[in-house]
Amino acid sequence: MSYAFPLLVLAGTAGGLLFHWLYVPGGAMFGAVLAVLAVKLLGQVMTLTPSAFQLASQIAIGIFVGNMLTSEGLLEIRKMAGLMLGSTMILVLAGCLGAWFVSRQAGLSAADAVLATSPGGLQAVVGLAVDMGESAPTVMAFHIVRLYTVIILAPLLSWLLHHFLR
Repeated sequence: MSYAFPLLVLAGTAGGLLFHWLYVPGGAMFGAVLAVLAVKLLGQVMTLTPSAFQLASQIAIGIFVGNMLTSEGLLEIRKMAGLMLGSTMILVLAGCLGAWFVSRQAGLSAADAVLATSPGGLQAVVGLAVDMGESAPTVMAFHIVRLYTVIILAPLLSWLLHHFLR
């Protein structure tokens, strides 16, 4: 067995834990990505991610998300289903416009552009990109930029919205 993938697992774990301990928002994933990238660039490590590892990761995310659901949460979802559907449609339409623009400007495939501009969660959309055989790193980069933009702007936007809705 090659040492390359286990080395990336160790680096990713160390980077993820470091960013988590430093309280970087989304740090576990972001730290793992940066650490693996650093090892690959410094050591010229090239290897494929084993399919069993990909499958286990997606199952773990599914378990994590499923465990977050509660009966109270499902009732809350039911109460707001119309609002959720409406706001989702607005985001999907905006994502489609964004995908068209990104595809034209950056030359991305339609699938990459749709995934990169979709309103979905980072882990789920990157996993979907892998499943579809698309460019997961490109999709992830778009989502990381959006995630950190939201993290930076959310407090200011919340404050502004609160004061303008009085």
